[in-house]
Amino acid sequence: MAKEIIKRGGVRAPFKPEKIKHSIQKACKDIHVPAARTKKIVSKVSASVLRFARTRKTAIKTSVIRQKILLGLKKEEPMVAKAWLKYDKRRRARRKKK
Repeated sequence: MAKEIIKRGGVRAPFKPEKIKHSIQKACKDIHVPAARTKKIVSKVSASVLRFARTRKTAIKTSVIRQKILLGLKKEEPMVAKAWLKYDKRRRARRKKK
């Protein structure tokens, strides 16, 4: 399992699977997906991303993780994929202001 991620600026940080789950939950919440459906979406998409992470012995770029999440969301629930992109865009904008 990859123990680190590589952020855009090349900075390395610990790999935290809960961040993947939280971002998917947030996107589901933003478009008012029912709790039971949210749980299924989070479980299915995060499991796919984590399976990929387990195959990696080196650090993973955040851009690759982002692509894997979006691919899973587009297959599972396209509207949540759109909400996730919107959430990601807002999060990036806030970070640029700092």
